Amino acid sequence: GAAAAVVVEKSETAKTVLVVGDFLAGSLAGGLEDAVAKNPAIRVVGFSNGSSGFVRDDHFDWLKGIGPLLDEKKPAVVVAMMGSNDRQPIRSGGESLAALSAGWTSEYERRVEAFAKAVSERNIPLVWVGMPAFKFDRMSEDMAALNDIYRKVATTAAGGEFVDVWEGFVDANGAFTYSGPDIAGQTARLRNSDGITMTPAGSEKLAFFAEKPILRLLGTTAEGSAAVASLPSGEVFGPSAPALVNAANATFAPLIALTDPALDGGDALLGGGPSAGGSPDPSPRERLVVNGAPTPTAPGRADDFVWSAKTSAVLPRKPQDPVVFRGTVELSRMREPEARAPAASMPSLADAIVEEWTAQGRLEAARPEAAPASVQQTLAPSVPPTTPQAAAPVATSKPPLSASPFSEDQTRR
Repeated sequence: GAAAAVVVEKSETAKTVLVVGDFLAGSLAGGLEDAVAKNPAIRVVGFSNGSSGFVRDDHFDWLKGIGPLLDEKKPAVVVAMMGSNDRQPIRSGGESLAALSAGWTSEYERRVEAFAKAVSERNIPLVWVGMPAFKFDRMSEDMAALNDIYRKVATTAAGGEFVDVWEGFVDANGAFTYSGPDIAGQTARLRNSDGITMTPAGSEKLAFFAEKPILRLLGTTAEGSAAVASLPSGEVFGPSAPALVNAANATFAPLIALTDPALDGGDALLGGGPSAGGSPDPSPRERLVVNGAPTPTAPGRADDFVWSAKTSAVLPRKPQDPVVFRGTVELSRMREPEARAPAASMPSLADAIVEEWTAQGRLEAARPEAAPASVQQTLAPSVPPTTPQAAAPVATSKPPLSASPFSEDQTRR
């Protein structure tokens, strides 16, 4: 868990921040106490009833209880957060109205306005913290509808501020999530296993959202106004201030604390003098658009179009120009004065087939045909006749008897 904040003793003139509502208001009050623990000028007082709301006035009636509570605590700012228990029928004029129906919404808005009026009539600023998303989809849908009522009443009827915390407790797709970034930007468990109540990190995150408008209404910071008093006297923002630098030309960004209340948009200390005059250096875009000055290029980069004395201008090839060469060739050969003959154009597939057939026909026509046998005899060379000679007598001898032991009949046949 997070380390316990160092508690500073509150001064007698400390301003009171009164946090009222249901169990979520109790979590918010705890987170705010830790957030302003080092500020002796702010005291956080939590007054919450975990099961209360604007519907069950028989359990706790906020419309009757808020006035005496304000008169007793005399807060400088009132922070309200409730509605998680109000998804139930409401009774009006002896009639039970279904939750989120038209009649229910009208009566509920009337009660919220009466609560806010009790605060505004005493000239106390009101900060209304909206409901977060919950584990159950239907409950989250109802809380989104209630947030519309709180936003309307807080910003119009009461003249206060509405703090939307919804995005701090959903994921990138807008769905409920148990974990998320804490006030330091680290992933932490924000909700308990029930998907409704807050963990200590979740309470700190609730306070992180509510802290900015509270401190702005009180005119102080989380650690008090000592930071402003410790600034050196003199003309801090006078001519001795450093020269202005255009944000487009900056090469680094100043470090900003995640818990700095100035993140709400303030860029100057309260009571500070006017900023130094003068105009910042023009950005590259301004120099190009306003002054017409081209942006500098790096030598050898693709956008470096500076002509070199070693190369000559290259005219663009016209579409009707033939292809000069296909393949790879050295640059020195391309610069030879002798003109290179253009390569023959590639024939189409049909022309190549016809040309192949024509070549084969030429080969067949050039090959000699074989003559028939009668012609070959006629063309054979003549041989003079010769006198027949008597055949020489052939000596005959009786073959030997078979030497095979399996041949018993040795009779000659």
